[in-house]
Amino acid sequence: NISLALVNGDIDVYAGGEVDLYSDVLTPDLSFSKPYFYEGVKALSLATHNADTQWSDFVYWVAMAPIYAEENGITQETSNKMPLVNLFGSDLERLLRDAIHAVGNYDEMYRRVLGQNSTRAGLNTLNVFPYGPQYYPLPCALGNNC
Repeated sequence: NISLALVNGDIDVYAGGEVDLYSDVLTPDLSFSKPYFYEGVKALSLATHNADTQWSDFVYWVAMAPIYAEENGITQETSNKMPLVNLFGSDLERLLRDAIHAVGNYDEMYRRVLGQNSTRAGLNTLNVFPYGPQYYPLPCALGNNC
């Protein structure tokens, strides 16, 4: 049972948690990141134990970094263009840069896992007009002028 493993501290984060009404609302011990992949009607996210809000926030920002990077044309090769942040103190100001340096942006990860010629469709595509942002982290948190 994943929920029990998270609550007991056997695992810190679970990748592939399905977000739906039951999991998001009716399992109050868990916290879910924004979905990072859509498979049909399933929305997959990262699940953490919600008692540790700082860890849940950390997981959220690491999950958001590849999406932000792709939207801003930042790749693994240009990861130093990711903003420095002070979300978790000055020791982790390179958090977003290091995440992208390690794994690349969303498109790079998607193609590495599913193949270079894979077609992105539906909710797995980058958000462009007329649909608006699928995910929208707070602009001020990412170092934008506010």
